[in-house]
Amino acid sequence: MNRTRRTIVATVGGSAGVLAAGTLGASRWASDGPDETAVDGDGAVLELTDDGFETHGNLFEGDARRPPVTFDVVNGRSEPISVTLEADSFRLHATDATTTDDGRLVVGDGSSDRLQPGGRLANVVVELTADAARRGRARTITESLAVTVDGKATTESGPKLTLERSGFVVEDATLALRRVDDIVEHRWTLSRLDTGGVALATLRFDYTDLESSSPRRFDDAESLSATVVVDGTEREAEIERRTADRIDVALAKSLETDDASVELLLAKSESESASSATQPPNGEPGTRSGATLEFVGDGYSGRVKGLWNGS
Repeated sequence: MNRTRRTIVATVGGSAGVLAAGTLGASRWASDGPDETAVDGDGAVLELTDDGFETHGNLFEGDARRPPVTFDVVNGRSEPISVTLEADSFRLHATDATTTDDGRLVVGDGSSDRLQPGGRLANVVVELTADAARRGRARTITESLAVTVDGKATTESGPKLTLERSGFVVEDATLALRRVDDIVEHRWTLSRLDTGGVALATLRFDYTDLESSSPRRFDDAESLSATVVVDGTEREAEIERRTADRIDVALAKSLETDDASVELLLAKSESESASSATQPPNGEPGTRSGATLEFVGDGYSGRVKGLWNGS
C-alpha cells in the first residue's frame, strides 16, 4: 500500500457550466490497523481524507503505464463532498462524473449528487491529451493530479501518474497524386515519425473519403506495388490486403523510431482505357485530402489525415 498525505487548504475558482454527475453508491470498508482506513480491492484508489488524501495500489508514483489507466476515488470523510481532478497533459473521464471541455473531471457539482461518505467514483480513466501525445518528445509523461475538494485545493503537488507516450506521432503527413503514362502514383511524405516505443508493423491506407474518384480505387488495378523508404533507406514491405478504397502494407521488419522521415509510394498501373483519363486532381496544398493513414503495432494504432502536398 502506497500512502501519501497532503493538506487541502487553498481556494480555487468554481466550475460554471458543468453538468451534474449521477449519485454514487457506497463501497465496502475494512480496518487496516489502529486509526488506519483501507479500501477493499486490488485496484488503485485515491482516498480523500479529512487531512488530504491517501493513495492505495501501485498506480501512483510507480512505474510508467501505457494509457488508458484507471483508478477509483473514495470519500473517506464523514461528510458528502464535491471533487474535481485535473492535469494539463491528461484527460480524465468516468461514467458517473462530468468531464469538462478543458479536461477536468467533476463529480458532486450540485447539491444532491455529492460523493457520500464511503462513496466510490469507480473507474476514472486517464489518457494523454491529443496535444501531449503529439508534442511530447520524451517516452513518458509524469504529472501530478490537482485535487480539489469542496472548492479547496492542495497547496502541494497531488498524486503523480507516469504514462507512456505510446502511440504514433507524425509532425506532417502529406499526399500527392500524379500520373506517369499508365501509372498513378500515390506519394505520402511523413516528417518526424515517432513510434513512441511501439514497434510499427503495418500501414493501413484508407481512401474512402478521398476527394478524387477513379485514381483512388485499388481493386481494378492491373498491378499494384508499395514502397517504404525510411531516412533514405528502402525497407522491405508487401501488400497484405486491398479493397477498392483500402490497402494494408506490412513491413517485413517492424520499425521503431523517434524522429524519422518516411516516404511511402503506392504505384497503381491501369488499363489503356483507364490511363487515358486526365491527371488525378490534387487539392489546394495544406488542405485535407480525405485520405487517412493508420499505423499499427503491438496492439496499438494511430491515424493521421493526409494533407495535399500539391507537388
